[in-house]
Formats: sequence, structure tokens, C-alpha cells
Amino acid sequence: MKKSLIILIILFIACGRSQENTSNMSYQEPFISDSIQEMGTSRSMDISSGDYIIKTAYGTIEVSSSNFQNTIIEFETLILTYKGSISNTYLSTNYQGLQSYTVTVNVPAEQFDKFISDIEDISVFKNININANDVTTYVLNIDSRLNALINEKQDLEEIKSDALSTSEKLEVQSQLRYINQEIEILQDQKEFYETSVNYSTLSLEIREGAGISLFSWNYYVERALSWLESLIGYLVSISIVGIPIVIFIYFVRKFLIKRNNIKT
Repeated sequence: MKKSLIILIILFIACGRSQENTSNMSYQEPFISDSIQEMGTSRSMDISSGDYIIKTAYGTIEVSSSNFQNTIIEFETLILTYKGSISNTYLSTNYQGLQSYTVTVNVPAEQFDKFISDIEDISVFKNININANDVTTYVLNIDSRLNALINEKQDLEEIKSDALSTSEKLEVQSQLRYINQEIEILQDQKEFYETSVNYSTLSLEIREGAGISLFSWNYYVERALSWLESLIGYLVSISIVGIPIVIFIYFVRKFLIKRNNIKT
């Protein structure tokens, strides 16, 4: 009787600890985040310190229509050089017929800074936003909760090995199932952060059409050709309608002159 009472007390304590771990799991510490927004090529990439830093970047490049496809090819070649991977791509065309290529890339974190720098050898960023999230504290918190749950699991397994009644064994097994589920959830969370730390992410948009400037010769040449094309089209339209009218007027006038000559 005393032994059963002791077991029930231990189970009660284990339940209380599991509920405490559950409440802790619902709480997520906010990221300690640093952000850099930059235009052009100069930047300082050492923006956070810690064991678990997640880096992400969002950038835009604008190129001329003639360089659009070549820029995409050079960028994808650079990804292979850094042993990165493409997780998402999207190609679109706006109402002016200009294309835009958006790509999401994962690159080994230790090479991410140089990867960003080498992109500018292909084309200068119109804008670039680099974020670094220090999640070290949160990962340490996960480790702490994992250790607590593993210790509780060991205690319950020791209890389970003792001679228990059927109802007591069922209660212990129920607690073990619950703790195992919580351990799996925390392990998945830690694995997610470790993967995110090992690979940094860049979302890049390559836009077509920015190469034509108001102050470039190409702009004036294209404008002149466009104007000439419109003029030729206008003249052709007039000719199609006007020539038959002119011919008709010519023959009517000739007919009237001939008739007047006959009368006289």
C-alpha cells in the first residue's frame, strides 16, 4: 500500500513537470535581430555575434533587355560554384512586356558574405536588405527543456520497471507517450534552426528594362525609330484610303471634261 502511494505521488509530480514543460513550449522568445539596408556595393557583413545566426537577404538587380538572359545564366552558374541550391523561381512579364525573374537561393552560411559580394561582379544591386537573426538564446532554451524531459523520461522508465498494478502501468505509459511526443517536437525545432544556421537564404529579383536611360543614345535612337515607324504606318493608312479616292476623282474629272468638249 505504501509503495503504491509513493508511486502515485511520483506520477503526480511527473504530470506537474510535464505540464510545466508544455507551458514553456508555448512561449517563444523573440529573435534578437539586426538588419542592414544598403544601396550600392559598400557594406559591413559582420552584424551579429553568437553560435546560432540565421542570415537572410532580399535584393533587386535591374539590367537591360539585351543582358537579361545572360545575367540569369551567370547568376545560376555562380550558385553552382558556391554549391548552393535553388528552392523557388518565378518568371513574370509586366504590361510593358518587360520580364522579371525572382529566385530564392540557399547557400552555405560560411560563404554567404562572399556570395553576395560576387553577385555584384555580375551586376550592381539596385537595393539589398540583409538580416541576421541571433537565435542562440532560443536554441539553448530548447536544449534545457530537452534535458529536463529526458530526465523525466528516465525516472518514469525506472518506475515502470517496478512491480506496478495495471492501472499504474497504464498511467506511466501514458506519461511516457506524452513526454516522447514533446521530445520529438523540440528535436524538430532544434533541427530546423540548425539547418537554417548552416544555410543562408537570398531572394533575388532580376528585372529587365532598366538599361535604357533618358540620357543614353539608345533611348533617342529607339524613340526616333518608333516615331518613324508611326509615320510610315500613318502614310500607309492614308495611301490605302487616299489613292482610290484620287483615282476616282481623276476619272470623274476626265469624264466631265470630255463631256463638256462634246457639247461644245
